[in-house]
Amino acid sequence: MFRGLYTATSGMMAHNRKQQVLTNNLSNANTPGFKQDQTVLRAFPAQLLSAMGKGTAMQSGSQKIGVLNTGVYAQEGIPSFAQGALKETGNSTDISLMSDLLPVNPATDQKGTTMFAVRTEAGEVRYTQNGQFAVDQNGVLRTSDGHTVLGRDLTPINVISKEFTVQDDGQITLKNGNNAGNLWIGYTETPEQLVKEGQGLLRWEGIEADAPQSVEDVPLLNNSASFVKQGYIEQSNVDLTTTMTEMMSTYRGFESNQKVIQAYDRSMEKAVNEIGRI
Repeated sequence: MFRGLYTATSGMMAHNRKQQVLTNNLSNANTPGFKQDQTVLRAFPAQLLSAMGKGTAMQSGSQKIGVLNTGVYAQEGIPSFAQGALKETGNSTDISLMSDLLPVNPATDQKGTTMFAVRTEAGEVRYTQNGQFAVDQNGVLRTSDGHTVLGRDLTPINVISKEFTVQDDGQITLKNGNNAGNLWIGYTETPEQLVKEGQGLLRWEGIEADAPQSVEDVPLLNNSASFVKQGYIEQSNVDLTTTMTEMMSTYRGFESNQKVIQAYDRSMEKAVNEIGRI
């Protein structure tokens, strides 16, 4: 009986965690470049029950009874890097990545994803897919949170003013016709190794050899020229209808486990107050 309480409780905790992830997705539905998290529910390791003892059926030492499941837990939210819809803004500082146009690698049957590189105030290089940039008083291109947008050599990009043009391959041309360099556009086939760090930043947690590399260094992308589009921002890839449906389903799952616990509570109350009198 008590084991059932633990199983139902773990179910409530798992659904509560999933609801938190869905709520965070919903609250960021209008955040440019936001990638929704997907929660995976997994069972705790199952236990194999065996009967130990003596007897004709147990001469070999044990008799297998069956498998006992011990509950469920919610893994860490896994980001979905599917590209969100593009929204035209007309702002020269809004730059959208075009990951949907990337080719599929025939060797792995995988389509990777692209990202910008930024440098934080701590001097660390991080990645982002939010191309809603701004120009500071020194003419340096920055994110909306003040992080420096990096160019081809992972150095800051000085565009002088908002009057600049970005080509499809990331090359930046100033108003006077001078070349201001190229945006560093990274590529990886394993975006699941990227971990969210807040403020739209992503940190690489995989092995260094597989870290995102410039699109110019990827042979698969040699014939691809469209990596960015100026005057557009990539919206969040959160589907409001699907998210709301999952939230209601998760609530029902939480409610079901709650009712199981209430049933166990009534059974134990009866066992103590009524059966215990006999």
